[in-house]
Amino acid sequence: MFSIIFTRTATTTTVLFSLLSIILLSFVHTTQATLCNGHESLCSRRYNEVTYLVTHDSYADGNNIAATQSEPVIQQLNKGVRGLKFSPVFPEMIENDTPDKKSDPHSLHLCHTSCTILDAGSAIDTLNQIGAWLKENPGEIVTIFWNNLYNYDIGYLAAVYEASMVVPYIYTYEQDKQESWPTLQEMIDSGKRLVSFVDSSVDTSKTPWLMDEFSLVFETPYDNTNLNEFKCTIDRPSNPPNPENMMYVVNHFLYGVIDVGMKIQVPQREKAVETNGKSLQKHVDECTETFQRKPNFIEVDFYERGNVLDYIALLNDVPAPKSLLPPSTNAINENPTVDISKTSSNGLDKIREKGKSISHVLIDNISSSGSSRTISGISSSSSLIFCYPTVITLVLVIFVFFTNVLYQ
Repeated sequence: MFSIIFTRTATTTTVLFSLLSIILLSFVHTTQATLCNGHESLCSRRYNEVTYLVTHDSYADGNNIAATQSEPVIQQLNKGVRGLKFSPVFPEMIENDTPDKKSDPHSLHLCHTSCTILDAGSAIDTLNQIGAWLKENPGEIVTIFWNNLYNYDIGYLAAVYEASMVVPYIYTYEQDKQESWPTLQEMIDSGKRLVSFVDSSVDTSKTPWLMDEFSLVFETPYDNTNLNEFKCTIDRPSNPPNPENMMYVVNHFLYGVIDVGMKIQVPQREKAVETNGKSLQKHVDECTETFQRKPNFIEVDFYERGNVLDYIALLNDVPAPKSLLPPSTNAINENPTVDISKTSSNGLDKIREKGKSISHVLIDNISSSGSSRTISGISSSSSLIFCYPTVITLVLVIFVFFTNVLYQ
């Protein structure tokens, strides 16, 4: 008799836990499927109907005079950044080497104007990190803007992509065929969730997924040194034929000037809270009025300072994210002491040789060339943590119910 009861109990328990597993998995799958960039309400919006936070020179983090960010790329993505600005540069020893050496995908680095100033390592390493992040976060869409400072042949950048982990996620917008951008949900369903723009030397006939930025997006001026003089004019490209049909970037980062025998503009870390506060809102409000629509991309330095993430949420009409505290000044020096006259002389010579303006040596931009409620900024997979109390409650209720039935 005991054996029969035990067998019946074991069988019922197995069925019970199988049922609970199915319910739990279904709940998790449904939660993931209803979140697009962290919010259900964004799923039905087209890619060009959302405002994204872009970090200027996203790779340039740390205690360096040229650093524009305080946190590495993946930490930026984890906190809500959905647009990245990169500059591909060959280190000098490779720049002067044979074409075969330059064709190695690992040879192209992410550097701030010159790799002697700030070298974030191989571009393929960063793309691999992004590819892994996209795999872990299936409900997220990321945009990369490439500042092709030295007009490298697009084949070098294409080779980096093709050798990296981002290949399955590359999105292509066929400008000649498509009338509109897809919704975020459509991009997520297709798995093509990485959008890439390049600002010069683009050849969409060879690499259609490395899209010509200035045929699809225009930008406001980036050369900003006065907190009260941010402009809402079209800086790049110059005189586009149909700007009303383009997306646009508001460049809102500030530079100060240091004199090391020549005047050089450098990022203003110590003013970032003010720059990313009311100044940002005023600038974006003015641009919204000027262009009669909200910006698609807002590009900033030191994004975690000020209230940038809160303001992005407001523009997208989604719940505000959890407030982020400024980074500890013990970790990041407000005034990095770097003897640029010694550490970057070769880099400055390189800029002179290429005919670039020395005054912009640290800016890394080129002239015109052509209702699921979660904490915003947390990846879609991480946002499931906030649903677990509900799942656990549901599991316990079902368990108690079946236990009562079993022992009646």
